[in-house]
Amino acid sequence: MRRTRGRVVLHGLGIGALAVTLSLSLTACGPVAKELSNGDFAETIPAALAEAGIGVTDSFAAKGLDGFTFYMGVGVDLDHDDLSPDDLATILRVILEHNDVPSDQIRLSVDDSEGETIDVPAVVENIDPDLETRAGSYGGLSVTNDQAAAIIEAVWGE
Repeated sequence: MRRTRGRVVLHGLGIGALAVTLSLSLTACGPVAKELSNGDFAETIPAALAEAGIGVTDSFAAKGLDGFTFYMGVGVDLDHDDLSPDDLATILRVILEHNDVPSDQIRLSVDDSEGETIDVPAVVENIDPDLETRAGSYGGLSVTNDQAAAIIEAVWGE
């Protein structure tokens, strides 16, 4: 009888161990699935920015991974020297509407007509000093989708 109970206990432990292993495997697939997600963002975001009427001369969109953070990296070149709050809200709205892959963050860099980097966090600071954002490298901006929506709302009241 003890052997039967031992087998039942071991069998129960085997099923439990299998459940834990399966659970961990499925959890680990999340980052892999995000990385393997392909979409049309690389074409749709630049096309929408070009049609936005804010003076975009060139742009790109690329997904990236930084540790466990998946981000949508977007670079924009403008035909003028400053980035208005309206320009920034338009750019962020285009990114949010045309990003068709899972991402945790938007990393945005904007260059003026001379190819100089515009200090995007300073523009956000002028829109609303209470908005929480993270300055990216070289004057870029790093925000979550919710933070991007908050910037748009602060500019347009939407």
